[in-house]
Amino acid sequence: MSNWHILPLTIADQQYHIERSEALLAAAAPGDPPVLYWSMADPVGLVLGFSQKLGTLNPRALAAIPIYHRRAGGTAVLVGPQLLSLDVVLPAEHPLVLPDVVESYRWFGEAWVAALAQLGVQARTVPPVEAHELRARLKREETSECEALLRRACYGSLSSYEVAIGQRKIVGLDMRRRRMGSLLQAGVLLHWETETLAHLLGHTPAEQALLRAGLLERAIGLDTLMGRRVAAEEVIRAFERVICSE
Repeated sequence: MSNWHILPLTIADQQYHIERSEALLAAAAPGDPPVLYWSMADPVGLVLGFSQKLGTLNPRALAAIPIYHRRAGGTAVLVGPQLLSLDVVLPAEHPLVLPDVVESYRWFGEAWVAALAQLGVQARTVPPVEAHELRARLKREETSECEALLRRACYGSLSSYEVAIGQRKIVGLDMRRRRMGSLLQAGVLLHWETETLAHLLGHTPAEQALLRAGLLERAIGLDTLMGRRVAAEEVIRAFERVICSE
């Protein structure tokens, strides 16, 4: 599968990226090559899942940062120079569009594991059984309150086939399906910025303190793993080498 249509890295307002992803998906037609769209946001902003309410945010912090709404699920993602995003548009009938929605993530997560290995980072995909067990924390009395708070941030939890170092997420995934095809999205943490998220998502000093400590245990940036700043272009080259060789 080397016939990818690859768009160069685009740095723009996050709303531009949201609308361009929608346009790429709407234009997909059977037989078209799949599309890779790399992006980073400028300025820094916070993206909420389509069902996430503004009430999950600290009302005193709303004026400090642009707020966007994506059309996929999940919870808040801080976008900016610390996050490299990839949208993959697969037209209907493409072999990677599987009937099983969860299994449709598998190739994407595995490709990211292989790309990170090229950078010297040994990561893993999260098996669906493990992801299901982790979601059970929301139902346990002793963990439900803390878990619900940490899950206000997308990188505060792990889902099937996302990419992690141990229990710490480094690549988050989501998906949208339409009649014309599928849109898979990945966000790679070049740097894990927890202070801003704690301020935005914590309503009280106690919640913010818990978020600062808890989010550090739930995710990790590539710069921390590699002991240096990692350029987006370096990650892009590694991922494209993987999928264009398959």
